[in-house]
Amino acid sequence: MLMADSNSFLASPKSNGNTGIGDGLDLAYQEHALQFDCEELQLLGVVCTPRLITRAPTTGVLILVGGPQYRVGSHRQFTLLARFLAEQGYRSLRMDYRGMGDSEGEQRSFEAVSKDIGAGIDALIADASGAMQHVVIWGLCDAAAAALLYCGESKDDRVSGLCLLNPWVRSNTTQAKTQIKHYYGQRLRQPEFWKKLLSGKVAVTALTEVLRTAKQAISSSTEKMSASLAPFQSRMAQAWAQFDGPIQLLISGKDLVAQEFLDNCKDSPEWHGLLAQEKVSTQTFAQADHTFSSQEFRQAVQVQTLDFIRRLKA
Repeated sequence: MLMADSNSFLASPKSNGNTGIGDGLDLAYQEHALQFDCEELQLLGVVCTPRLITRAPTTGVLILVGGPQYRVGSHRQFTLLARFLAEQGYRSLRMDYRGMGDSEGEQRSFEAVSKDIGAGIDALIADASGAMQHVVIWGLCDAAAAALLYCGESKDDRVSGLCLLNPWVRSNTTQAKTQIKHYYGQRLRQPEFWKKLLSGKVAVTALTEVLRTAKQAISSSTEKMSASLAPFQSRMAQAWAQFDGPIQLLISGKDLVAQEFLDNCKDSPEWHGLLAQEKVSTQTFAQADHTFSSQEFRQAVQVQTLDFIRRLKA
């Protein structure tokens, strides 16, 4: 049974509240379900397009899902992004991987969705009936990782740009180091923590966890970073280095996943210098959480995404 993203697939003429952002267009959007095949299984996505097409952009947007969720996204983020882009004249597809939402098959990890992504690009371009030749892949968290892995594996020249938000590079080593540096390190510098500890309000188990994590981070620091990297992080770095198009990196200031990614880029020889490449534009939102959940940051991400697509065209 189809889980609808909205009250109906044909939107009313009312704007989604983003009027005035970007180039001032106030276009109503329309949406339709799209079924397509991936290795003999049926996948489902929702295509969002301008209701009034004043131009036919040759670039669309494939919105990838991060984590075990379906195409709507946290706080309806993916749905709202798609509708905003449609109001500005751009077509997009938000889709369910195999085993998620309304798509068939068994659930799989972000490391095993490259064929799903390829099928989604095929479907989006075909649905545009020849008006579209390229796509930007937009992905948050492990969807950003999946986008890079797809580009590395497929070398798909239809992908003209990548918009990556808080990319996922987690391993036991990077997680321990990040927790010590950005969480426990701050806690241990707070007088309130020691007051609670001495008064018995902080459990011994909590302090034990701090020491265990610190031990893991210290012991792992003696290892070579290349040995501690799991294969997918290495493949992400290689794909980043080899990708010919521009990359937009959006970072949340209040997010350990984002900090883990940035620290990994500093510490890992494989990632060294990749963020400083000319093709990379980075925007940091100091007060944003992992999913950019507030209206302020959600709309800021929408504007950054739109600006990135327009720069591609230019």
